[in-house]
Amino acid sequence: MPQANSEPTFAGRIERLREAMKEFGLQAVVIEPGPAMQYLTGVRWGRSERTFALVVPLKGVLGFVLPGFEEMRAKELIHSGAEIRVWQEDESPYQLVAQMLKDRGVTAGRVGIDPSVRFFIYDGVKKLAPGLTYVSAQQVLKSAGVDTSSPAARR
Repeated sequence: MPQANSEPTFAGRIERLREAMKEFGLQAVVIEPGPAMQYLTGVRWGRSERTFALVVPLKGVLGFVLPGFEEMRAKELIHSGAEIRVWQEDESPYQLVAQMLKDRGVTAGRVGIDPSVRFFIYDGVKKLAPGLTYVSAQQVLKSAGVDTSSPAARR
């Protein structure tokens, strides 16, 4: 049996999320730091005004988008197999999220947004990838075993 915080455990959780995504018809899910990110990947990260996001595509490699100055610290926490894209102060993190979706073949269909994602992040991505339909990922995350009812998940 895998340890609670081992790579096989997190891989299994991502697989359960992808099964739920199929069931609910989602092509990807966008997640910010908080209970969902920690449960699915083991990455525990505080929120700030700078966007740090996880893109879980139905198919393909997980992707993290984060500020350039946080790259070294993030690489210590992010398990192998995930792609990391960094943005600098004069760049748009939303462009990186939108491009990451496109690079994974998500150019049409439904994208789930973790209910705890702040509006400015959702709005920034939506403006740069307007051809997608954005829906709450709450039921998908719940189906995959993520507790989205905790106070931290509602922030």
